[in-house]
Amino acid sequence: MKNVDRKLYRSSNQAWLGGVCAGVAECYGQPVWLMRILMITLFVFSGSLAALVYLAGIFLLDKQPTQLPPQTRFRPQFGYGEDATQRARQLSERMQQLDQRLQVMERYVTSSRYRFDKEFNKL
Repeated sequence: MKNVDRKLYRSSNQAWLGGVCAGVAECYGQPVWLMRILMITLFVFSGSLAALVYLAGIFLLDKQPTQLPPQTRFRPQFGYGEDATQRARQLSERMQQLDQRLQVMERYVTSSRYRFDKEFNKL
């Protein structure tokens, strides 16, 4: 794994409340709306834990400097690989291979050879 040096800040340009969600999203190269939805979901399911995490982020994270070096401004950290059609094609091929293997097993289990092998193993 390559050594990635990234700094987590509270965002100042996309902040709604304290800039914590926007800062985390920028750090990990994710859309800000996704981070906000995750925080709302955490709040719905945990209540005060999400509020404490957000408050801790406000007090522990530094505000984003006005000018960051260009290489640290935005770097997506997650590669999504192939496009959806290629992944769907690969999934379809895998499912066809699985179906063929399953058909071979069903043919064997329902054949007289299976019953013969079963009786032979009992001896």
